[in-house]
Amino acid sequence: MRRILAKVGAPVISQGLTAGTSLLLQVVAARGLGLDQYGVFALFLSLLVSATALYTGYVGDSLAVLDRHDQTTRSALSASALTALLLCFAVGVGSVAVVRDGDWIGGLVYAAMLVVWLVEETFRRLLIARLEFWKLVVNDLAYLLGTALSLAAWFVSSGKVTLVMLFAAMGVGAVTAVVVGFAQVPPRELRRLSPSWAGARAVASFAGWRSLQAALRPLALLLSRLLVANLVSLAAVGLLEAGRLVVAPLQVIINGAGSFLLAGFAAGERSGDGSTKTLANRAALMLVGVTVVGGALMALFARPLGKLMTGTEVEPMLLLGWVAYLGVWAAGLPYVTEVVARKLSRAVFVTRLIDSVAGLALVAAALSAGLSLTWVPWLMALGGLYSFWRLRALALRTRSIEPVSRGRVDYEATVIIPHV
Repeated sequence: MRRILAKVGAPVISQGLTAGTSLLLQVVAARGLGLDQYGVFALFLSLLVSATALYTGYVGDSLAVLDRHDQTTRSALSASALTALLLCFAVGVGSVAVVRDGDWIGGLVYAAMLVVWLVEETFRRLLIARLEFWKLVVNDLAYLLGTALSLAAWFVSSGKVTLVMLFAAMGVGAVTAVVVGFAQVPPRELRRLSPSWAGARAVASFAGWRSLQAALRPLALLLSRLLVANLVSLAAVGLLEAGRLVVAPLQVIINGAGSFLLAGFAAGERSGDGSTKTLANRAALMLVGVTVVGGALMALFARPLGKLMTGTEVEPMLLLGWVAYLGVWAAGLPYVTEVVARKLSRAVFVTRLIDSVAGLALVAAALSAGLSLTWVPWLMALGGLYSFWRLRALALRTRSIEPVSRGRVDYEATVIIPHV
């Protein structure tokens, strides 16, 4: 357990810096914009997280799991990344223009921030694939400083907080991190990036399912917020986010462990090292323990913490609901990363799709019946129990199969899918 903590230290610090910057932005938004506009900011932040999950699932995780030095793979990933950046720019402009009633300036700023953010994320994933987590810490520190300093400068000059100001500050932070990324990543990682679709099919057999699976959780959260916005109000979205914001430090630990675990499992699969076979079990126990204990302590101070961070008191039961949601996530995450490292991304996607649809259906039914907003995270957590049970069983079953057998294309089709 001490060895795990020593190795996870840098990834957790990295996630802490990223989440700390996000926390700063959300606290500023919650206190400076009001609940209605904070709800709008939360929706756009959800869109950013969903786009990042799709992108990193396809491009970023492929850098860690696939052979990124193979020229065909590199070209296919380069073409995929370029296409994703163009699509995200278009979606970013359009989404802001629709939600903000023709705010094209805000749309352009948000879209530009999206593109630079994904470029920064590419450098982060390269460092993760290289297991250079302390360099990742430096990269994320650059993002924090760039965002915080630019936000402070604009606030001092204007004296008020706006959505465009927040998007622009995030863009400046991402540009700062990209510059630092260029300095930290070896030049050989950035050579021979000639976009081509020649190897797209081979890459998509893993990356397509992985990106869809990685986007399911943030997409489910985005859809749950849209349900709350339509069935209750935008102010209710702000209240829901206030509760999630208080438990954000727990999410930092889980995300940091996930980055470490995926890279570690992928390296173990390539080398045939059997020492990772019990890692998921130990990591799951540790993550659930930290989440439950930390969440219980936060629940005792839910109201004052909510008031301090968002200007609004948070109901303890709402906060405990988010703790339950994170606890289920923490329990299943090590097994998800173990199975993904074995390139069984389609099986993970199908399982997570069932869990997401079930959670959203429960939320929609509860809100339509007039139940309290407090039920939302609890019901989302119920859907996650299926993923935990199913993917843990899959991870245990595939530990005895040789890596070369797991890599065959027909394995998922003939063995995994019928059991999901």
